[in-house]
Amino acid sequence: MTTIDTTRPAGPTSWRPSTLALGARRAVTEIRAFNRDGLSLTLIMFFPVVLMGLFGTVFGDQPTFGPPGAEVTPAQYFLPGMVALGTILSGFQNLSGYVAADRFNGGIKRLAGTPLPVVSYFIGKMGVTLYLIVGQTTILLLGSSLLLGVDLPTTLGAWLTIAWLLLGATAAWAVVGIAFACIAKSAESASTLAVLPVLILSFTSGVYFQYSQLPEWLQTFASLTPLRWTASGMRSVFLPAEFEVAEPGQTWALGMSAVVIALWLIVGLVLTRLTFKWPPQK
Repeated sequence: MTTIDTTRPAGPTSWRPSTLALGARRAVTEIRAFNRDGLSLTLIMFFPVVLMGLFGTVFGDQPTFGPPGAEVTPAQYFLPGMVALGTILSGFQNLSGYVAADRFNGGIKRLAGTPLPVVSYFIGKMGVTLYLIVGQTTILLLGSSLLLGVDLPTTLGAWLTIAWLLLGATAAWAVVGIAFACIAKSAESASTLAVLPVLILSFTSGVYFQYSQLPEWLQTFASLTPLRWTASGMRSVFLPAEFEVAEPGQTWALGMSAVVIALWLIVGLVLTRLTFKWPPQK
């Protein structure tokens, strides 16, 4: 008499990758697709370092910033702002355009017809955004050091500060960018309109001008956004300690930087949850 083992299922067991694994695969796919567009890749990756080179050329290499005994070159002074600028460029401007394109070219609708979870879709977008901000920042720092003679941080604590500011601010801008893309009326309008807040904030957050020399009402406006706090946090890493007295309240206020970035991340997640629609699977 044959004994039947009932402890195992009769048919083959089904297996499905985890949401995280699917998101990682989606990120690889997004990065590969992005790399195929060599012109866009080059422009995005090298834009900050080209802009940095223009500042270094226009202002020269004379020590024109800082108190006596702690002067720095214009390149050294503007580098923190350029690093901070990358967070809104990659997290907000670029990502909002990519998500809007997926909305209007049918990409999201097609993906929704597959077993891909919506969370995996977002992990994929965050993956390509991380790829851009890390690559962009690496090129900027190496170019500034090798070509413009900018001194880079030498302590682990300084690099950890750069890391959490960079990743936190980029994540905050990314979720806001996704929500922005969801309310755009077309892919073209999303790409065009995203330039406006980037342009305004870059001029009011201490990226192109000394923040302390801006009118007080502009400082107040910029203080409501992560870019101003990311820029001041980066200045605490790249500039001598004597520059701290030029900041509002005569402090780098890294704690406030963390609070503002965290608040924007939370608000952005809420807005994304309210505005992003993943078509139902059929």
